[in-house]
Amino acid sequence: MPIKNTILHGALAASLGLVPGAVLAQTAPGPAGNPARATANRPATAPAGYVLGSNDEIQITVFGQEGLSVKTRIKDDGTVNLAFVGPIQAAGKTTLQLGQDIARAYASGGYLASPSVNVDVTDFISSRVTVLGFVPNPGNYALNRDYTIASLVAEAGGVKENGANFVILTPGDKSPPVRISLADLQGDASRRVNPGDQIFVPQVETVYVYGQVNKPGSFPLRPDMTYRQAMAEAGGPTLAASKKIEVRRKGQKVDNVSLDDLVQPDDVLVVKERIF
Repeated sequence: MPIKNTILHGALAASLGLVPGAVLAQTAPGPAGNPARATANRPATAPAGYVLGSNDEIQITVFGQEGLSVKTRIKDDGTVNLAFVGPIQAAGKTTLQLGQDIARAYASGGYLASPSVNVDVTDFISSRVTVLGFVPNPGNYALNRDYTIASLVAEAGGVKENGANFVILTPGDKSPPVRISLADLQGDASRRVNPGDQIFVPQVETVYVYGQVNKPGSFPLRPDMTYRQAMAEAGGPTLAASKKIEVRRKGQKVDNVSLDDLVQPDDVLVVKERIF
């Protein structure tokens, strides 16, 4: 397969540090039509459909033209400034789209014949999310791949022992916060994370069990826990326990409570003493 060349004019060649009339050669395609690429120190690969934004750092590789390849950061106005062709809009495009636009600019300007351009993201700045609360490694995380709620919490080290089994998601699009159970792996926990999202893992919710139980105290509130199960967590009733229980919620007594009712966060369960 012949290699296509283009001759730079003297002034352009000089600005690249080449002698007038020097040839910028387009590299021959590698196997299966893909240009040959260096494998060492490759930048991170953006997830499919990743849209570039301001302050993202990108590596632009024009194959066979080291003088035109550059690592740069997208400006606040969304552009990158390239040799000869000047500013090109980058924000709002995928890496594939930007690479194609750069190739067209060099070709239409007469600088290269059939240029092959690749764009990789080396620092994801515009697309970050925040993970806070009871995780080992809270902080900002770059969306350098497709994360779900569950996988991003795992990336932050998982939930601490005293953390809840749910998160509060505050979407980056300013829609209302939502509570998402981490146990719902086939549902909301598999929801894709978007730029600007904030994920908060709160402290584990608690139920308090006192009175005629073998191990009174506070206990983590599990999903769909009933008062009967809460009593079991507290070691079960003593021999002196009656079948009557009293529940207080936010300082107020709750009437007509059954042992099979669901516990609410911070409920106080008191197992009464049997009257002989």
